[in-house]
Amino acid sequence: MTDASTTAGLGPVLDRIAAGLGLSLPEPEGFSHRHADFHDAETGDRASIRNWTPGAGPTVALARANITLANGHAPDLAAAVPAVVAWLAGAELAAVREIAPFLVVHDWAFAHEREPLDAAELAWRQRMGRFDTQPPHYRPPGYRAMFEAAFAEPRLRRLTPVTSHFTLWFSVTEYPHQRVGRTAVEPLRDGTFLVRDAGPAATAEEAVALAVATLPPGY
Repeated sequence: MTDASTTAGLGPVLDRIAAGLGLSLPEPEGFSHRHADFHDAETGDRASIRNWTPGAGPTVALARANITLANGHAPDLAAAVPAVVAWLAGAELAAVREIAPFLVVHDWAFAHEREPLDAAELAWRQRMGRFDTQPPHYRPPGYRAMFEAAFAEPRLRRLTPVTSHFTLWFSVTEYPHQRVGRTAVEPLRDGTFLVRDAGPAATAEEAVALAVATLPPGY
């Protein structure tokens, strides 16, 4: 970022880049020197550009109906702008992906674009999709394995996943959450797991089996 962007904010910087590319961005809904958020009032589509991770390039996220369907690190702001412009103009995911190959678009996002997934399935897909775009260093070592094992279990997959301090529990509703019993799985720093009301487990698969065993009748 230039000194001008630090004082004027990222929005005006993006405007100058867009103009140089022969494109036009809408007025940002909010911006600082490190981020800019856009919202198309007619379609409800949203897009954001974040410049928070040194050396990783700006992060672009594209959302439709408040569901983030694509995100990734652009090589620079000039690569980020065309993706945002196309998305806010109503382009489909495949078309935006052609413009911006740095974007991560999972199969579930294409499926959801064609026909919306149910709330629980969508919640699982969104949470797991973040593993490919967020740095893993701040998560316990078994966190991803825990999610993948729980997602593979049909009785848990039909529930909505919820986490608090990395502990995974389950709800029958998206929001407000309605907890299913006391079932919860906590990934520990040594790579093992602790299942509430069931005890320790050495692997994610063992932890999920214990969690299923503690589900209330009917789940």
